[in-house]
Order: sequence, then C-alpha cells, then structure tokens
Amino acid sequence: MGELKSAWEIAQERANRLGRLSAEEKEQQDRQRYRQIGQVLAQKWIDSSQRLDMTAELNKHEEKDREMIKQVIIEHLIGAIELTTAQGRNSVEKIIEGISSLEPELQPKAEEIGQLVQEYEGAERGIRQELESDYREILHQLRISGTAVDATNIEADPKWQLAHQGLIEAFAPRLNDLKQALISSP
Repeated sequence: MGELKSAWEIAQERANRLGRLSAEEKEQQDRQRYRQIGQVLAQKWIDSSQRLDMTAELNKHEEKDREMIKQVIIEHLIGAIELTTAQGRNSVEKIIEGISSLEPELQPKAEEIGQLVQEYEGAERGIRQELESDYREILHQLRISGTAVDATNIEADPKWQLAHQGLIEAFAPRLNDLKQALISSP
C-alpha cells in the first residue's frame, strides 16, 4: 500500500505540475488586485456618510503597493464625476476632498472641475427658471392659476430636453479635458 498524503501535499504536487507564474503574469495579477482594492476604497469614500481616513486605509497595505492603489483610487474618483446625474454632481466636493487628501498638488486642478460643475448647475438653473417663467406666463394668459400651476414638470417638456442636451454637449468636453489633465498629472 502507498503512503497517505495530506490535502496540502496533493495540492502542492498539482501546483508544481502546473508550473509557476511568469513575472508578467504575477505583475498582471498584482495590477488586478490593486485595481480592486483601489476601486473599493474610492467607492467607500464616495458612499460613506462619515469621513474615511484614506491614509490609514492605504497604510494597511505594503509600502510598495500604496502608490499603485492610490493612483487607482484617484482614477476611480475622477471617473465618478458626472454632469448627467444629480448624484455625480452632488459628490463632486467629496471627490475633490478625496483627491486633494491623497495628492495635495492635484487640488488646484480638482477645484477647476468643481468650478465647472458649479457653472453647469448655474446654467441649468437658468434654463429651468426661464422655461418655468414661460409656462407661468402662458398659463397666466390663459387665466389659469392656483397651487397646481406651481408644480409644472419642466423635465417632461421637449424644450427642456433639447436645452439640457445642448448644455451637456457644451460642458462635457470641458469636463473630460479637465479630468484627463487631472489623471495625467504627475
């Protein structure tokens, strides 16, 4: 009868038969691991109602891994900035704070994005007010008034949709340029 082997010994023999990972494969696995860790930390930062200590979170990892994880976090935070959703616009301040805490030298460029989003929100508010005023005027001319008139749904109007799309088309390239500049900054 042959000798009995533990599960670990059997697994080790199988692993040896399969061979070891090449340096390139190991590097690719490490990059994938960094990407997963960085995305989770960035999403925690965005979703958390409390302030997350990003430095403490990074210090949980080996020193050689921190820079790669930090870069992934910054890229994910930048990617979360959107003009088309209220959530994407509302989280801009928090994202800027996160980027600035990780890389203080990126703060001026991050703040430019914040200013662009504020400019976009102001333009959107202006369009909304103009359309609401037009509706009130039309209703006034038709002698329709009351509290029900105050709750007009501007977003269902084709004029709003067209104006909103034009606004996005005007601001999206500027936002993308700023995001790209932020990602490519040293």
